[in-house]
Amino acid sequence: MSDDFMYEEDDEFDFEYEEDDGNDEDLGLESKYYNAKAQRDDPGAALSEFQAVVSEDQAAGTSEWGFKATKQIIKLHLQRPGNDQQVLSSYEKMLDFVRNSTVTSNYAEKSINNMLERVGGREAEFTRKFYQLTLAALKQARNDRLWLRTSLRLAKLLLDQGKFAELEALLADLRAECRDAQGQIILERGTQLLEINAMYLGMYSARNEPKKLKDTYLQCVSVKSALPHPRTMGFIRECGGKMYMAERNWTEAQSNFFDAFKNYDEAGSPQRVQVLKYLVLASMLSETEVNPLSSPEARSYESDPAIVAMTSLVRAYESQQVHEFERILVDHRETILGDPFIARYIDDLRRTFRMQALQGAVAPYTRVRIDVLGRRLKVEATEVEDLLVALILDKRLDASIDQENGILILRQETSDESQYDAVSKWATSLETLMQQSLSILS
Repeated sequence: MSDDFMYEEDDEFDFEYEEDDGNDEDLGLESKYYNAKAQRDDPGAALSEFQAVVSEDQAAGTSEWGFKATKQIIKLHLQRPGNDQQVLSSYEKMLDFVRNSTVTSNYAEKSINNMLERVGGREAEFTRKFYQLTLAALKQARNDRLWLRTSLRLAKLLLDQGKFAELEALLADLRAECRDAQGQIILERGTQLLEINAMYLGMYSARNEPKKLKDTYLQCVSVKSALPHPRTMGFIRECGGKMYMAERNWTEAQSNFFDAFKNYDEAGSPQRVQVLKYLVLASMLSETEVNPLSSPEARSYESDPAIVAMTSLVRAYESQQVHEFERILVDHRETILGDPFIARYIDDLRRTFRMQALQGAVAPYTRVRIDVLGRRLKVEATEVEDLLVALILDKRLDASIDQENGILILRQETSDESQYDAVSKWATSLETLMQQSLSILS
């Protein structure tokens, strides 16, 4: 999962002034706190001043100014490499304020989320310790909602790191939290359960476990009572689209990618552009006559630099310009084939496109040499023959192949034959209807 689909933070982590949303009983601490912030250009001096605020706050009884000063100390330590132990020690002090309910639950939640976001890109072991400290404090503070959300963030971190054994154990614990003593799902936690299942989807997809992936996906889309974030539903539908692509079920893949795109778009997630590329790919493979970029939601992205190459590919596909199609694949190799998922299905797309082009190329003829068709498509005659055989077997081409002379012979249906086929189908339908009627009467 390339996008943090569960959560999006509201404020920045810059070392800057923040709103005073607590009480202001101790004006002395408040003044010292802001004096310390005014020294942000001198991290060493600022650190000393904030530590003085924390010490004075502890002596007077903890307040929000000690909490805020501790936050700034953590940020200062994070700016310096090799300060992991100091960061963890200061963060544990910050969590003491949360345990003691020194600050409001909303402010505490916002601060914790900001800190978790801040450490997200650091060394894996340090980050896991950071999360463990957080979860222990939230459990002790009985903040179940934030504990669950933080656990889901940790689950995503483990998924991104490929720590599947730890992830599976964590998800099992989270699932248990969503059930009562009798094992029934707690209705109020239906949304959280859906988010947990979304994590399972990511894990099964990464481990290439198609059966478990499909079972979990079908569970997710059957849930009606939950109200998940559109980013979560976007991820679920994206997983579904990729699952159906692996099954070569292009039509279902197209439908899921479209739903994923709409959800990501609603959530404002940058993943919408990536999924739109997958939607274009699935649409061409499904041979739909509807341009996937013609919908109101997708039209505004048609000129996006990441989409332009796929847009050009669609135009060449629709007009059956064989040489232009191949030129675009070469000229935009990095944009198109740089995505491993798209690259996996380029051979399928080429085959689909060439079969369509062949159908159009042979339409005016009753007999045509296979090597001539090969030169037109710029492919070997043997590949053209394979494509023609597939078209004939799929009943998309009424023809036979003279392999000895390398000629495709198309069968031209006469008007008499056409009328005979129509009467034959009508008679078969009438016979079926009579048998159904007799069955009802008896």
